[in-house]
Amino acid sequence: MESFITIKFTLLYIIVAIVWSSFQGYRGIIEQNRAYKDRPEKSPTWSINEKCIILFIHDFAFRFICTISGFAALYLIYITYGNLTLLRDLTSGLAILMVFLSIIGLIGIGGQLHHIIIGNKWPKL
Repeated sequence: MESFITIKFTLLYIIVAIVWSSFQGYRGIIEQNRAYKDRPEKSPTWSINEKCIILFIHDFAFRFICTISGFAALYLIYITYGNLTLLRDLTSGLAILMVFLSIIGLIGIGGQLHHIIIGNKWPKL
């Protein structure tokens, strides 16, 4: 049976993941809106309903999913590491998977995973 602290940590992690992912989704809406306001020549002549459905909801959902996948990747590392009894049980394949998940997790939580997926554009440092 899991301890109360573990359950409390998991619930807090889920709440933070949902709130931060929602923020990243909302950030995508704002960026999408400003992209067309700054360049009116590239702005399609859509009604507000069309913009909302085609641009805003899609961008919100895409960024939300990319960010939540970053949280899920880090949670998988937490679960995997917690199930190891000894450090020598860590195989090379599992170590590589954990490194890959940590990269995906950090890029996803940082809000840059969608850039990599869309255009293979690595974040600028």
